[in-house]
Amino acid sequence: MYSLLKPIFFSRDPEEVHEHVLRRLERSSASRWQLALLRAFAGACPSQPVSALGRTFPHPLGLAAGFDKDARAIPALCALNFAFVEIGTVTPLPQPGNEKPRIWRFPEANALVNALGFPGEGMHAVRQRLTMLRERHAPTRPVGINLGKNAVTPLERAGDDYQAVLRELLELGDYFVVNVSSPNTPGLRTLQEPDSLRKLLGPLQSITARKRPLLLKVAPDLADEDLNVAARVVNELGLAGIVSANTSVRRALVPAAASLQRGGLSGAPIYPRMLECLRLLKSELNSTRIVIAAGGIDSAARARETLAAGAALLQVYTAFIYHGPRVVSNLIR
Repeated sequence: MYSLLKPIFFSRDPEEVHEHVLRRLERSSASRWQLALLRAFAGACPSQPVSALGRTFPHPLGLAAGFDKDARAIPALCALNFAFVEIGTVTPLPQPGNEKPRIWRFPEANALVNALGFPGEGMHAVRQRLTMLRERHAPTRPVGINLGKNAVTPLERAGDDYQAVLRELLELGDYFVVNVSSPNTPGLRTLQEPDSLRKLLGPLQSITARKRPLLLKVAPDLADEDLNVAARVVNELGLAGIVSANTSVRRALVPAAASLQRGGLSGAPIYPRMLECLRLLKSELNSTRIVIAAGGIDSAARARETLAAGAALLQVYTAFIYHGPRVVSNLIR
């Protein structure tokens, strides 16, 4: 069915399609029969249990942050076989994000470029939805929450934003990810510098009091030595691990995207660098710290290679767009 729908979807604006699909998934999340239908569409997914972050996951493949920014469709996404869902990026206040157009498809490369800039409804709306899920005892799998700052918040006050979101949602997430690596919020990546990381992450780790795992999300564009330094900071502060990696500013990896002046590249072209980052981080991190790998994992061979390189868990996003609702069952099988 997806092979029939895909040409229709891809003939329309990417963000319009994304919102249309998300609305459908949101409605399905409140209907038992629609959830059952989604499970049928998604296909059978064999069990391959993984223990990580203090939880047991049915298999290692989850959905990366960015698809469901405001926790609108978690039950439906779980029905599509994702072992875990990372929502966000969540900011303290609602914000519209960057100007449109801000998503571009490159099917010839199985890639996307997005310049979204953390659009979302803010932490209070997310708290309300996650609380309602718990009150309804809605069946979900582990939920991660990706933390960010508002665009209008000065960099020197960024820590206040991250702390506010973490405090607001601390009891509602299974793990939390500090996003300082998006290329679409001006100046954000400067927070990956060692002194800035310590200043930012230390108070956040204190807030969790180790009740919830806290991870750092890094950019694939960091130099090798900077990745090593980030890993050493994670070791030093006792974080649970690192998510590697965010989108890349190396848009020229896709010739048709080279003329774009903004946005981060995701999908197949960033896989080689993601794998390099994973191996570097694993060589530097303590054995108790994990890496969640994200970036171009779009085949069973790449999933096996990434797990063999030391990833504890995997995330997809762009592969979901290009391969549809059976992407999880196909990769896990």
